[in-house]
Amino acid sequence: MLPSDSVARPGNLPRYCTRHGRPATRRKDFALQSKVRIEGRRIFANVFSQTERLAQHASKVRVIDVKGWPLCAVCVRTRTSWLAVASALFFGGLAALVGSLAVGAFTDGMQWLAAVAVGGFVLMPLAAFPFVRGSMGRLIGAMTSPDGESVIVENPSAAFLAELPDHRS
Repeated sequence: MLPSDSVARPGNLPRYCTRHGRPATRRKDFALQSKVRIEGRRIFANVFSQTERLAQHASKVRVIDVKGWPLCAVCVRTRTSWLAVASALFFGGLAALVGSLAVGAFTDGMQWLAAVAVGGFVLMPLAAFPFVRGSMGRLIGAMTSPDGESVIVENPSAAFLAELPDHRS
């Protein structure tokens, strides 16, 4: 566990990647958000219950600003790849949807454009999956503690642990 005040200051994190233990080629600033469990029904919820769930989420979620998290070349490449796939799905779907609707508005007898529009409409929300895979929390295996006072790293590399103040000999 890394204290939130420590990760919020640049230069306090090790020089090695959390996952692979390789030297960092890039440092990334980001906000890490805690996972929140919300009570109540999700299915068949009305506007009032959804508003209550959003209020619960806002009161329980904790966010830690992280400055200069180390990423090795493999992590940078993985993140870039997933975000490129997410962008291609979203913007490709948007282009297919808008393009087919625009062409369909000015032409007659092109029923296949409806399939292109539906395909574009389906692609856009599918972009969420690779976007999550490329997120910093998922990539580095870290999450905020429930109280928001520290960052918990799952299975950190030995090189990362060796440079933490608590693990130095």
